[in-house]
Amino acid sequence: FLSIIGLIALLLGGIGVASGVNAFVSAKIDTVAVLRCLGATSRQVLALYVVQAAAMGLVGATAGAALGVGVQFLLPRVMGEFLPVDVAIMLEPRPLLLGLATGVWVSLVFALRPLLALRRVSPLQAIRRNADPSAMPREWQDGARLLVDALLLASIVGIVLSRIGTVREGLAITGGIIAVVAVLWVAATSLIAVARRTTRPSWPFPLRQGIANLHRPANQTRAVTLALGFGAFLLSTVYLVQANLLSKVQTSADAAAGNLLLFDVQEDQAAPLDSILRARQHPVVQQTPIVTMRVDAINGKSVVSMQRDTTVRRAGWALRREYRSTYRDALQPSEKITGGAWFASADERATARAAHPEAPFELSLEQDVAREMGVTLGDTITWNVQGVPVTTVLTSTREVNWGRFEANFFAVFEPAALRRAPQQFVIVASVPAGAPLAAMQRDVVRRFPNVSSLDLTLVRQTIGAIVDRVTLAIRFLGLFSLAMGVPVLFSAVAATRRARLREGVLLRTLGASRAQVARVLLAEYGALGALGALTGMLLSFAGAWGITHFVFEDRFDPAVGPTVFIAAGMLLLTMTIGLLTSRDVYRETPMIAIREPG
Repeated sequence: FLSIIGLIALLLGGIGVASGVNAFVSAKIDTVAVLRCLGATSRQVLALYVVQAAAMGLVGATAGAALGVGVQFLLPRVMGEFLPVDVAIMLEPRPLLLGLATGVWVSLVFALRPLLALRRVSPLQAIRRNADPSAMPREWQDGARLLVDALLLASIVGIVLSRIGTVREGLAITGGIIAVVAVLWVAATSLIAVARRTTRPSWPFPLRQGIANLHRPANQTRAVTLALGFGAFLLSTVYLVQANLLSKVQTSADAAAGNLLLFDVQEDQAAPLDSILRARQHPVVQQTPIVTMRVDAINGKSVVSMQRDTTVRRAGWALRREYRSTYRDALQPSEKITGGAWFASADERATARAAHPEAPFELSLEQDVAREMGVTLGDTITWNVQGVPVTTVLTSTREVNWGRFEANFFAVFEPAALRRAPQQFVIVASVPAGAPLAAMQRDVVRRFPNVSSLDLTLVRQTIGAIVDRVTLAIRFLGLFSLAMGVPVLFSAVAATRRARLREGVLLRTLGASRAQVARVLLAEYGALGALGALTGMLLSFAGAWGITHFVFEDRFDPAVGPTVFIAAGMLLLTMTIGLLTSRDVYRETPMIAIREPG
């Protein structure tokens, strides 16, 4: 999760840099045109602003590194008791230098693409700017742009691989990022087409003008939608992954409900012990039979001969070990079927057994053990159950969550296979700590001296404390990522501030009131924010599913309600930021539109 947070922080930073430089370039077109008039070449102009971008990246990275060092020394002192691990505070030069280098590189590589547009600014732009107030000129369709695009893509791949660690997952996440950008670009292009075709003269003027701004010449619909949508995608993905991790952690904590463990319980002792616990109103969390056994043969071939056979890959430990197995009719919450089907119903099994008494019993194996044993569905396994051969057929494989605080097994049999075998029981009960627990242990030992008991209260308390700290850490990091999205939204929306200022002043010159200009901006930013937030939210479900399924190897449960709330919040935030960044429109007088040379 820390790696995912770091990756998203870098990508959000890249979006902020690209949006900020885009606005910076738009504001510097006149300056560049004057420099060209004074004899500067396009390469000199590009080099000038590349150096400037690198310098700003260095200053920002240095300030960020200093802030990070301060947080590193301050946070453990403030939140030390809430952290899930003990933290030794020391200054590590390597991560510090790596952070500086990454900050400068991200600033530079994400700034190069908008800076390329400055190469196309001609000296005549200084004269034509007043008559043709278009946005920045189109970028050169040459090798330089392709080189920058390749460098940007390679940087994203490198950043992802450095954070994720495995090439396969890194390339998959990179492919997902490219797919998200492509979908957002298509959505923005579709919005432009829809805005052009659906505008009606009967609409109110502010709504009509705001929607028309989405397809006007030199519009920033694609750039703003990409920035807003990608930011919404990343932030919603963080929340969804966080929600799934917290759900998994909480499930593991809830499973640690028992605090009294009784084992070596013989068959004739299980019922009396259960009665004693229930009479004192102590709930029995789990009562599990355990039967010891070994593998005798697979598909009629003995274990000894299989260990000599080198043509089939089988793990020796899986064939030699002593298994402690159980029998039951139902799956536990810590298990899920990954292949085949669970046992038939008791009536169906009884009918089949009456028709074929010698048929093998049904068996379910944990999927990793089945792979190590080299068996597949339909294979027969003969077990030596304390001297008695029991033949089974593999009907299902299971994925087991070994992190849950309960008895889990490699092999689970249908009840008829082991019900009469010599067995013992493990009982887990929930007993109030203190005097009731001590009295229960004392009475059990007096009546059944062979039964061993363990007080797991301290273990459960420790698990609960760790879970609480991990939950706090995950929530803190998730909130930190959401907070990082606000500057990105400011940067993305502020990239269009120059055009909005001039258009707003022109509208006021033509007689529009401040309220009408504000409604025009609300309509435009509302459409941009709605498209970006909605598209990013929908894409985040796919992204969070991929990360949860392939990286954390867990089941994905979509938190739809909170994600919709995040999308609505981003829509409102976009509209608010749009109005705040355009507040100069209300302060400037219409005379500015006449006096401003560009």
